[in-house]
Amino acid sequence: MLSSITSYALRILSLIFIICQMACSSGGDDTSPDPNSNPNPDPDPNPTPELTIEEKLQDIIDEKVGTDADKLVGVSVSVRIGDQEHLSLTGGISKLGVTITENMRFGVGSITKTVVAATVMKLVDEGILDLEDTIADWLELTSENVDSSITIYQLLTHSSGLFGYMYNDLWAMAEADLDTPIPQETLYGFIGPPVGEPGFGHEYSNSNYLILGLIIEAATEKTVGEVMREKFWTPLELDHMYFGTNEPIEGTWATPWRDSDDDGVLEDIEADFGPAFHSIFYCAADVFATASDLSMWAQHLYNGDAVSEASRTNMTTAHFDIPDDIFVSYGLGTREVIFHGRSTYGHTGGMRGYGAYMFFEPTSKVSIAMLNNQSRSDDGPLLRYELVNEILEEVFDHYDL
Repeated sequence: MLSSITSYALRILSLIFIICQMACSSGGDDTSPDPNSNPNPDPDPNPTPELTIEEKLQDIIDEKVGTDADKLVGVSVSVRIGDQEHLSLTGGISKLGVTITENMRFGVGSITKTVVAATVMKLVDEGILDLEDTIADWLELTSENVDSSITIYQLLTHSSGLFGYMYNDLWAMAEADLDTPIPQETLYGFIGPPVGEPGFGHEYSNSNYLILGLIIEAATEKTVGEVMREKFWTPLELDHMYFGTNEPIEGTWATPWRDSDDDGVLEDIEADFGPAFHSIFYCAADVFATASDLSMWAQHLYNGDAVSEASRTNMTTAHFDIPDDIFVSYGLGTREVIFHGRSTYGHTGGMRGYGAYMFFEPTSKVSIAMLNNQSRSDDGPLLRYELVNEILEEVFDHYDL
């Protein structure tokens, strides 16, 4: 009996010794994994997924659109890298109850000048025009306010010294009969007294592109719209671009809005957009397009073969520096604008009821078109710039360009 008790006690003592040894060897802490524990606890068991690039850009757009006076009524945006469209986004409304869609056409305003300049350079490439040709070489029109020795180069670069023509008396004539176009020869007579001698320096004026349109027609014996379609729209398959002065704008327009009476409230001016308005805008501002086709036009013009390489280089060369930190130079129908330290090439646009941006960045091959259906609103120009600037920042970062 004693022997059995002794044997049992020894076994108990051995077990205690083994347990103590295990505790001592581990420093008193059990480091073996607990299958029911999480070694890397997540402080947020339901983390918010990172936004996609489309969602980030849509948030930027949505923050800037609205019906308040300090918002953009509606926008359509297209971003390409090379000829591939990576992003197509919209926001806001065309009119009450109708949202903006990506297939809507907008007036592109002075972005029209890139097409007019390209048309001229195409005719230069073909030997029909020369940059040193003068107004007198092609037109018999005369005006005491227009020096007929002004060259095509001076017209393209806004260095002619010409004053503008889109002023109150002309708009009163249009508003008196919206359905009747005003002949461009009549517009010529509205050009005001010059601001300087030809070649004196850069002074932006729509009159330069009015006259370039008349020279294109004289040189080709066709309308400007016919020449644009023949040289660009058809061969480049830009099926949603139109020159409103000479051809119907097919498809759905984004309704134009404008603060016509300066009371701080935008009004729908769609009813005003008849032949008279289109005839006034002419080669200064009357191209209409979707954002997608406009971003593709930028690729064809600045990264393709819309014109010869020599002509493209001439268009993007800084012929006149501009004393501004953002809008830094002007070429041939082309602005150089800085976004995030990068030179981009294209144009801004503004006309009654519309505002627009179209630019191409040569290193990344990114082109952007941003179309907006409003004008003459205090915050519109800044909002448009901020929108394009913020979108490009996200695009350059996301695609590591």
